[in-house]
Amino acid sequence: MPETLELSQAEQIGAAEYLLDLLSPEDRAAFLTRLAEAPALAQLVEDWAGDPAAMAEALEELPASDRLRRALLDRLRADDIAPRGLRGFIASLGIGELVIGTATAVALAFLAWEYGLMETPLSPGYEARLEAAGPAGETGYLIRFNPDTARLILTRDGPSAPQGAGHQLWLLAGDAVIPLLLWPEGETEQRLDLPAPVAALAPGATIAVTLEPLGGVLTQPQGPTLAEAELRVLPE
Repeated sequence: MPETLELSQAEQIGAAEYLLDLLSPEDRAAFLTRLAEAPALAQLVEDWAGDPAAMAEALEELPASDRLRRALLDRLRADDIAPRGLRGFIASLGIGELVIGTATAVALAFLAWEYGLMETPLSPGYEARLEAAGPAGETGYLIRFNPDTARLILTRDGPSAPQGAGHQLWLLAGDAVIPLLLWPEGETEQRLDLPAPVAALAPGATIAVTLEPLGGVLTQPQGPTLAEAELRVLPE
C-alpha cells in the first residue's frame, strides 16, 4: 500500500474519481499524465482498484463530493462476489484474528460465500418495519427481502430528513456493518438487488436508519440511529 501522506487530497480524490469513471475526458487525460509521473499515485490506483473497501475507508477522511460518495456506495453494494484483492485481505488477517471494521464488513460478506453460507433457503420472505422520528414527524420505512431473488424492496412514508441531512439505511449482521443506500430525496420506493454474499447475511439481520450528512457516509455510521428492526420471517 503506498504512503498516502505523499499524495495530496486532490490526488487521492482524483484517483477515486478515475477508478469510478467520474472524470471528464479532459480531466481524465490530465490524470493519466500525472499517473505516469507519480509512482505513489500509480500504486494507490492499483491498490484501490483491487480493494474498494480500502478506498472507502480512505475517503472518509477526505472532502469527497456527494457524487463521488454515491458512486462509491453503488460500487460497494454491486461489487463482485470475490473482488480482486479481497482474498489477500482476508488471508492477511487470519480467520481467527478478524478485527471488525468497515472494510471487514465486505470481507465478512465474502467469508459467507467462501464457506458456503450463502445458500438461500426457500422461504416466504422477510420484513422489517421502522419508524424514524424527526422534527417534522415520524417517517415509516417498510423493508421486504426475498431470499430467492436476493432483492430488497424498500418503501418510505412520511417526511424527508431535515435540511442538510439524509436518512441512510444499513444492514447489520453480527459484526458486519454494510451500507445499503442514502435515501433519495422525493422517492417513496427503492429496489436493491443484493450481491449473493450480502444476501446470505440478510435473513435475520437488522436494518437500521441513521441521520447522516448529505452524500452519506461510506463505512461506519457517524450520525444518530433513528430506528432499527430485525428482518423477520413473514407470517404465512
